[in-house]
Amino acid sequence: MSQAVSFTHPESPLCFVASGSNKQHRPAAPRIGQYEAAVDSTDQRELMALGNHQPFRRKRKPSIALAGAGYIAVVHALAADSAGAKVTAVASAGGKSARHLAGELDAKKVSPEALPAGADFLIVATPPSQHAELAVQGLQAGASVLVEKPLATTLAEADRIVSAAAAAAAAQSATSGGVLRCAENLLHSPVWAQAVTLRAGLGPLTHLSLRTLQPPPDWGHFAQPLSAGGVLFDLGPHALALALGLADEPVLAVSASLSSTRQDGADDSATAVLRFESGLRASIEISWVSEITVWEAQASSESGVLRIELIPEVLLEHNGDSVAIVLRHPQADATLEQFGYVDQLLDLISPDPNRPGQTAEQARTVLEIICAAYQSAGQKGTEVQLPFDGDRSLTPMQLWKG
Repeated sequence: MSQAVSFTHPESPLCFVASGSNKQHRPAAPRIGQYEAAVDSTDQRELMALGNHQPFRRKRKPSIALAGAGYIAVVHALAADSAGAKVTAVASAGGKSARHLAGELDAKKVSPEALPAGADFLIVATPPSQHAELAVQGLQAGASVLVEKPLATTLAEADRIVSAAAAAAAAQSATSGGVLRCAENLLHSPVWAQAVTLRAGLGPLTHLSLRTLQPPPDWGHFAQPLSAGGVLFDLGPHALALALGLADEPVLAVSASLSSTRQDGADDSATAVLRFESGLRASIEISWVSEITVWEAQASSESGVLRIELIPEVLLEHNGDSVAIVLRHPQADATLEQFGYVDQLLDLISPDPNRPGQTAEQARTVLEIICAAYQSAGQKGTEVQLPFDGDRSLTPMQLWKG
């Protein structure tokens, strides 16, 4: 695998080119060897990561099968190499991109129906509409599964994934399969690990706000009509995962406002307010129509302030002072570690039954909040109670527009 790793930031026009610890910005596509990944993945995700692991020393490398061969699959393949794992199979609906990527990885190209093709782990990096079928298929075959966010397109599909994960975990030991995690890589990042420690000293929060703003995406499935949901559905899981982690208490209700400038009517601007059990209200702003890219979160209490910035720079501030972010994997590409995937895979393949990561139940909770927000927007911003008691067979877009 090439020492120099280049990839376009999956949720923005930025490109990071990393060799060792050096970075620069320029247009490029992700590369593995001579393979330039077609940026056609419907799961183009940002790149964020950390932890305290080292690649596992085993007689046999853990094997990974990739469902999907676009942008995010390339990123997972790069992270797998740093995590001491081996991609052994690649599948995609089109087939051509899977053949190319499999060739670069010295893996076999298989059909989606053949997954996990004997691999220990299955990474589902396909359009969300395919997540449930592939995740259940992998679990029933005995593989542990990492599903890209959002978990599914409907809560009914999410329920199916949760049930399959529970059944697999009950049928198998914690070290032989049956584990499912949602790929919320921010929860594995070095900045998040340090932020969680500092958050513990703040006490009850009095303020919580998050912004995820960027220009409109124009690649892959984003260039096609979106039917399940727009920016809140696609980017919302990241902001919500951080909000839930920082608040550390249940959400009782959500209200939201959505707007669209897209021809397909999918939302490209969203604001939401989460009401927590303590009375704390968190404001979340998410956009695909910003001229600049900003990903940040701020939490404060009577005893302090914590600010996390992910884009344009990875920064952590506590009471106005900058906090050094510690990277723990000198053997890994620094950008992959900072932005997401090395520790996500290390946590997945860990034999620890209490391994970190977003569980199927937690990912379903995030989707519940998203569905409630879309329903609220369809009701002129009326607050919608949680747990969500609406129609679980409807997509977020259907809940918004009827």
